[in-house]
Amino acid sequence: MAQQSHSVFTRQLPIMAGTFLFATILCLALGNALAADVLEGSYNVTQVCTMVKTGTSLGSIQSCDYYYVCGSSGPVKTACSTGYSYNFRTQTCQPTAQVTCYYGMENPCAGKTGSSFVPKVNTCNGWYWCNGETIGNTGTCASGQKFDSTAQKCIYGSCLATDSTDEDSLSSYCDVVPPGMYFGSVSNCKQWYSCSSNGTLSTGDCASSAFIVQTGSCGYDTDAGACDRIVEAATPSSCTSSGTKAPSNTTCGTWYLCNGSTYVEQICPTGTYYDVGTEACVTRATATPAAGCNRCQYATTTFVNAVNDELCDTYYYCSDGKAGSVTTCPGERFFNEDIQACDNDSKLAAYVPTHGACKGASISSTSTTVSGATDSSASTVSGETAASDASTDAPTTVTAEATTN
Repeated sequence: MAQQSHSVFTRQLPIMAGTFLFATILCLALGNALAADVLEGSYNVTQVCTMVKTGTSLGSIQSCDYYYVCGSSGPVKTACSTGYSYNFRTQTCQPTAQVTCYYGMENPCAGKTGSSFVPKVNTCNGWYWCNGETIGNTGTCASGQKFDSTAQKCIYGSCLATDSTDEDSLSSYCDVVPPGMYFGSVSNCKQWYSCSSNGTLSTGDCASSAFIVQTGSCGYDTDAGACDRIVEAATPSSCTSSGTKAPSNTTCGTWYLCNGSTYVEQICPTGTYYDVGTEACVTRATATPAAGCNRCQYATTTFVNAVNDELCDTYYYCSDGKAGSVTTCPGERFFNEDIQACDNDSKLAAYVPTHGACKGASISSTSTTVSGATDSSASTVSGETAASDASTDAPTTVTAEATTN
């Protein structure tokens, strides 16, 4: 299937007047966007939402009474009506008697008749034998097998290393992601997953491009070919102070929280980065992430600023959601991500406050000397800048270098 991946994947608010109303709505929206990760034991709902198309609903592993809708700002917990349970396979709430769901049930055999087997939640190989509505026995499948709740028997297959009976644990993405759709991996921009109707997880790689979550296909993002989700990050070493935070040096939208002995990975809401100054997730443009992290994550442009608190003159070319080698603007120029070109240093002071990657950057003494030249010289420099930005200094020229390298 991986060889065919290119061909196979083939309440709006009314316009309102009033600055105060708009500002209120904006503040509420940003407050929701920057909320903490939604966690159910080992199941990071926020992270899984970055793997699926916006609008997709995910099941809970703590209750059958509610589910999560993956919005552009992260998951939104939504409850079913009384007497209804969520069916993640159809992404709808249905009468409880018609839904096969065991999460949050005190008696997993409730409602059963005759002899039947049901899964033991939070494990992938545990089961209960029901004698009517009474639990008659419990056990686990043999090594190398897992329990199939649809077939009500043990089948060959492996369980995730996170499976545990001590806390809520996601045994498989196919326990919460609806079948029949393609979704991305958080460890490889080219990798995709798909769940069959019986809960089997399939995976593959796009041949020569990134897998784009929002289109459910192999290809390139509209502007830059950027990977539109979280990519893997290296976990920092052990820690001793509970509550200590640490940034990811590779993934701008990831950070770590110390639990007293080890760091636990945390994921910022979609479109936000972990800001090292405020130790919080903020919008991508204003965030100052760890130097060297992948600023192509969530980027909608081909070229992006590298984290640079000196001259703001370095940038990356984004390809398949990953940054290539760093490039430096020539002369007294800084990289302006908004116009996708190297720009005159005289504009740097106005650029820095709204672009966190360049926080602290300022014009060098050399640049100041050039800026202080006579009016005629300054006029000439401005003219050369405009021409140069449109040709040799524009990142478009670097594309060939990046491709060649």
